[in-house]
Order: sequence, then C-alpha cells, then structure tokens
Amino acid sequence: MTNRRVYRSCILVLFLATVATVACTKLESGVDKFVGPLAFKPASVANAIPDEFGVLVGVTQPRPEWSALWFQKPDKTITAVFINVEEGRIYEKGLTIPRK
Repeated sequence: MTNRRVYRSCILVLFLATVATVACTKLESGVDKFVGPLAFKPASVANAIPDEFGVLVGVTQPRPEWSALWFQKPDKTITAVFINVEEGRIYEKGLTIPRK
C-alpha cells in the first residue's frame, strides 16, 4: 500500500511541476539592454568640486582611505567624486551616471 502512495505522490508532483512549467511566461522588462560599462571622466577642476555637479545626496566609503561623494544634477544625472581623506586629495576622474 505504501508503494502505491509513493507512486501516486511522484505522479502528482511531476504533474504539478509540468503544469507550473507550462504556465510560466517570460516577463517583459521595461529596461533596455545594458549598453556597456560606465566610464570615468577626467574632472574639470583638480582642487574643488564643481557646483555644476548639483546637490550632494550621499556619502559612502568604498575603502577606509577613500570616500565617495554622490551628487545629483537637476536633470537627475548622478556624479560620484572620490576623495582620499588620508592624503587630502580629490581623485582626478569622476564617475557620471546618466538617467533616462
């Protein structure tokens, strides 16, 4: 009797897995395909943060000696400026992330 229950349970699980697989559909994503890596661009000023970067929205610390300052422009573009707090210098390249 237990063999029949195991057999029926296996058949039921197989049937449910088949129904679940057939019923699945791929979700459409509204996001375009990834174009490529973001590029670091040379900063226009080496000893100051340009006002054109916008409002400071966040600060992170990717490494103990470095801090990342995140700015947002009025057009929602995000710019990261990296500062070495031990040496007191701004990294010569900034990261700009465009928004659509």
